[in-house]
Amino acid sequence: MPAELLGCYGNDEIHTPHIDNLAQGGIQFDEAYCPNAMCSPCRASALTGLMPSQHGVHTWLDDRVMHRWPEKWGAIAEFNSLPKTLKVHGYRTALIGKYHIGDPAVAQDGFEHWISFPHGHTLNFYNNTVIENGCTDTYAGHSVDYFTGKAVEYLDRYDAGADTPFFMFLTYNAPYGHWPACKGPSDNRFASQYEQTPMHSVPRRGLNKKTIDLYELQKHLSGGGLDFGALLRIPNDLTTLRNYFSQMSMVDDGVGQVLSALTRNYLDNTLVIYTADHGFSLGHNGFWGHGQACWPSSPHHASFNNGKARPWSVVLTSLPLFSTTSVSIQSWMDQRRRHAASCRCSRMIPPPGRIGSSWSKKRPELYAHRSGST
Repeated sequence: MPAELLGCYGNDEIHTPHIDNLAQGGIQFDEAYCPNAMCSPCRASALTGLMPSQHGVHTWLDDRVMHRWPEKWGAIAEFNSLPKTLKVHGYRTALIGKYHIGDPAVAQDGFEHWISFPHGHTLNFYNNTVIENGCTDTYAGHSVDYFTGKAVEYLDRYDAGADTPFFMFLTYNAPYGHWPACKGPSDNRFASQYEQTPMHSVPRRGLNKKTIDLYELQKHLSGGGLDFGALLRIPNDLTTLRNYFSQMSMVDDGVGQVLSALTRNYLDNTLVIYTADHGFSLGHNGFWGHGQACWPSSPHHASFNNGKARPWSVVLTSLPLFSTTSVSIQSWMDQRRRHAASCRCSRMIPPPGRIGSSWSKKRPELYAHRSGST
């Protein structure tokens, strides 16, 4: 999900009031970087603090070959992770939503409360198999509503008076700008809001020749729910675009319910981070999709570039971080900003906790994508 799909980043056609309010009352980032242009590597990096060249996940994990994976396999199981670290420090940990970096049927990476579903690629937002702490079921409704309901349930059961902090990783599988999930008219509760939307916020232009070249290279991979031809057709398919926008409003509505649950349960010392795993080209320069959809052009020129810096959508509240944290958010941000200003764009920005050290001298130079440029 790109930042440009949010009202707080200037989109005047999208309806995202809850996320916009979160941005207004918190800290909104204008510049951020992701380590890769695809979902699985970014999720692995977010949880481990490592670059793809270190954790070994370089592209999305294909569900269609899941039967070849080792039993209970996890792509980052060998590494330390954020939930593992927090768990050691007394935190309760929960994953609710899409996992997509290993076997989703079992709890992984230090998460003790585990609610997910079997897929990385979303075929449909309705009638999905869901997994709750080892038990499987079918949820007939919209998957965003399911994950929202489970997140709210988790917060409602949390004892605000207890001396045990929590970390909840809520990972929606929407808006998901790929077919078949967003193909055809939307039937969610926000569909009517976009029926007449002109969609001027999505550039209407001819296809970039490079995206056609890429399709020729990978068209044989279509099947099993994947249609690579969608990358050529979606940018000028109004029905799909309106469907896509309505799915984003579903996510926003879920965020609003979660924030209400935090308030209702007096969890006002909670840090809320709203982010995305990577950016997404919405027809800019004739491309649609992840950074890989823009290959081989993206390594040479930012496919999302239209004259302005494009941020990764990240919003933090001004509330304290975790009780075990010894560095304030503002201090951390100031250090990152000063360090980033001294780094060349082609160098990786050190992870938190390594600022000011000789870490960058111990790693080879690596290319970093600006996530809004994928």
